[in-house]
Amino acid sequence: MLYTSFWGLSFPPFSNDSRPETFVPAHSASLCLGRLRYALGTGMGASALFGGAGVGKSRVARMLLQEFAAARWLCAYLPAPAGTPRDILSALAPAQAAAVPPGADGMTELRLFLVDRAAHRQPVLLVVDDVQAARGTDFLETLRALLNIEHDGMKALSILLVGQSGASTDRKLALASGFDGQLLVRAVLGPMTEEETRLYILARLKVAGSRQGIFTKHAADRVVEYSRGVPRQVNRLCELSLVIAYGLEEKKVTPEIVGMAAADLDLLPPDDAAFFAWPQPAPAAPPEPPPEPEGEDILAQLSAS
Repeated sequence: MLYTSFWGLSFPPFSNDSRPETFVPAHSASLCLGRLRYALGTGMGASALFGGAGVGKSRVARMLLQEFAAARWLCAYLPAPAGTPRDILSALAPAQAAAVPPGADGMTELRLFLVDRAAHRQPVLLVVDDVQAARGTDFLETLRALLNIEHDGMKALSILLVGQSGASTDRKLALASGFDGQLLVRAVLGPMTEEETRLYILARLKVAGSRQGIFTKHAADRVVEYSRGVPRQVNRLCELSLVIAYGLEEKKVTPEIVGMAAADLDLLPPDDAAFFAWPQPAPAAPPEPPPEPEGEDILAQLSAS
């Protein structure tokens, strides 16, 4: 029996689910979506979505992919900034990539493909994730070269770079022939506010079919405190809290249960770590020493010797 049945849920509410109905946009995410929709939708070239680890960058990017695909764009997602033009073509059009001659990098075929799409007014969106992990600048140089392909003044390819912000990412983009200067929009996604985090918890539970308040108010406050508004940490903390509550057969997730989950995930501040640690079995008592012989026994032992 899964914990979902315990609370009458249709699916785990805090799993890494890409369905649109499980997306709960905070203010920061809504701003990023609006800016990127415009920049990418007008065919102006490249834009970027940056932010810290776990704030939901990939989720926002997937939402954009779903929206653009529904609008009849040809969309492709690359999970890492690596590969050759043939690999990009394979993500966009596998049949054309298969026709690339052995040993060729595929740049010529990719250019021809993009020009043909542009001539027929068929827009293309390429999302490249984890851009901060790029090794060197070769792949970024390839993307920059693709941005030069135009038809009637419009870019043949729209590109969204997704990654963690920082000096290393900025340096790589600058070294790739000034790629950073070609970014129309640099959207920065931040963590959720305290109130957004509480609403996020309620919304994810509701979408999964919850008809009751599973997390008490004070338990939700603990999630807000320990997660710091980072969606990935909220999901991990809430998911484990539900598992623990199910194991204890508790219908409500309490602050103590959230504390135990946070301790397991190493999310507790030092002052709370000892309080919420799982109880440990008491150490076994050392064996008692043999009783000391009484005075008469000592005299008897001496006489015998």
